[in-house]
Amino acid sequence: MSTVNVRSSHSAQSSVDYALYGDSGQQKEEHRRRGTSRAAALSSSVDNPDQFIARCEDHGRKAELYSYTQNFSPDEFDVNNPDDVKRVNGLGRMLAEDMHSADYLVVTHVDSKGGHLHNHVYVCNNDNITGKSLQRNTSWAKGVHQTNDALMGREGCQVLDSPMQAKADWSLQREQYEVDGFERTLGDKIAASLRDPRSTDREAYKAVLAEHDVKFSVAKSGEHRYKLRHQNGKLLSKSGKALSPDFSAKSADEIFKYHSENRTKEQSNAVAGRHEERGSGRTDKRRELGAVARVDDSPELRRGTRRRVDGGDQQARREAEQRHAEPVRAADGDGAAAAQHSASVQRGIRDRARAAKARRDREDAERARRQRQRQRSALGHEGPQRRDEGHYFGQ
Repeated sequence: MSTVNVRSSHSAQSSVDYALYGDSGQQKEEHRRRGTSRAAALSSSVDNPDQFIARCEDHGRKAELYSYTQNFSPDEFDVNNPDDVKRVNGLGRMLAEDMHSADYLVVTHVDSKGGHLHNHVYVCNNDNITGKSLQRNTSWAKGVHQTNDALMGREGCQVLDSPMQAKADWSLQREQYEVDGFERTLGDKIAASLRDPRSTDREAYKAVLAEHDVKFSVAKSGEHRYKLRHQNGKLLSKSGKALSPDFSAKSADEIFKYHSENRTKEQSNAVAGRHEERGSGRTDKRRELGAVARVDDSPELRRGTRRRVDGGDQQARREAEQRHAEPVRAADGDGAAAAQHSASVQRGIRDRARAAKARRDREDAERARRQRQRQRSALGHEGPQRRDEGHYFGQ
C-alpha cells in the first residue's frame, strides 16, 4: 500500500541534491567526502545521477523535472529489511516506467519520522518518444494516483479502498521556493536537523540547529520559530509551521519521541549484550564452586567430635545424591524430548523459509516476464527505438 504525490521542479540539481545529500551545501560536501549519501537504494534509466541532472537541464524548459513521492506503509514493508528496501525501490522504478517514456531517477529513503520506506521518483520533463514535455501523469487527480493504485494491485500490494491525496511533505513543498532562497535554505536545514538522531528533545534539537547556523525559539503560541542570516546579511525569522506542516511543534515533538525511543532501544540492546557476555562466565563459575551458606566454627566442633561430624557429612552427601539421582534422570528424559521438539521446530522454520524463497523467486520471474512484455509492447509502438532497462545501484 502506498500514497503518492507530485510537483514540478525548476531545478533538477537542487531536487536530486536534497534526495541524495539533504541539501546542496555543507551536508553535500560531507557526504561526497565520505563517499556516502542519504539513499538506502538508488536506480535510474541512465548511468548515474549527474547524467540524469544533465539531461534534465539540456531540454531547456522551465520545469526541468517532475518530483513524485511514494510512501509505503510500515505494516507492509520493513525499513530494516534489505529485501524490502530493494523491493520498494523496484516499485518506484515501475511507477516511473508506467507513467512516462522519459528518463528517471529513483531514490529510496528509510529515515522518515514514521519509520516507513518512501521513494523520491524524479522524471525528466522530456518525453523520449515525442521530444516534448510530459503531458500526462503530472497531477495527482489526473492519472498519478490511478497509475500508482494499478501498480500496487498488479504487484500484489495493498490498495487503498478510498484513495485521498496525500499531504505534500517538505521534499515537495520546497520546490515552490526559489533555489538558494531564504525559505528553501532554512527549510532544508530544519529538515536535516529533525532527521538527526541526536534530536531527542527541544534542547538537543536546538544544539543541532546551531550547527547549521539556525537560531531556535518557542513562541507564546507554542510553535517553533527559526532565525537564519540571509545572503544579504539580514537576520530573518520564520515560523516552522508557516514554512511546512512537517515543521510544526506537534510534528517535531513526534520526531523527538521517535528518536528518543530508538536511542532507548539501542542502549537497552547494548546493555543486554554486555550482561549476557558477562553473565555466562559468572554462571559457569557458580556452578563449579557452588554456594556457601555459612561457616560454622562453633566451640562444639572439637577434636573429639570431628570424626562424627565428618561421618555425618559423608552420610548427608550420600543421601543428597540419592535424592537427586531420580530427578536428574527425569530431567535427562525431559531434555531429550525438548531437544526433539526444538529440532522439529527448526525443521519447520527451514521449510517455511525455503517455501517463502521459492515464492519470491516465482514472483520475481513473473515480474521479469511482465517487464519483458511491456518492453516488447513499447518496441512495437516505437519502431526501432528501444527504451533501456533501469540500472539498480543498491545501497
